Amino acid sequence: MSEKGISTRYTRIVSNIESCFLAYRKQGVHQVAFTQVKDWVNDNTKDGISSPRLANFLRRRPQFHLVRKERRHGSNKIQCYWSLNYGEEEPIESGESSPGWVEIPLITDTGI
Repeated sequence: MSEKGISTRYTRIVSNIESCFLAYRKQGVHQVAFTQVKDWVNDNTKDGISSPRLANFLRRRPQFHLVRKERRHGSNKIQCYWSLNYGEEEPIESGESSPGWVEIPLITDTGI
């Protein structure tokens, strides 16, 4: 176990996900959609990753932060945007919702 209580298992997978965020940051994108992360990891690694497994890593690792959720207007399709904590203390801005999408408020206390 590391000093923060997070296991050192799966370091290769986590570093691949972090590489995705760094590649998008070089392009000037600080918030990356879940589907963009999944597509990048599947295109740039030999094994790829499934959606449930990627969601598990993003949710449980402290370096990844859920920035905002959007729902397509008139449907139930939801898009989540994530960011990587780069060690900077400045807060992560939620940004503006895309055209045709409605922002969903993030509920931090779900009671689970």
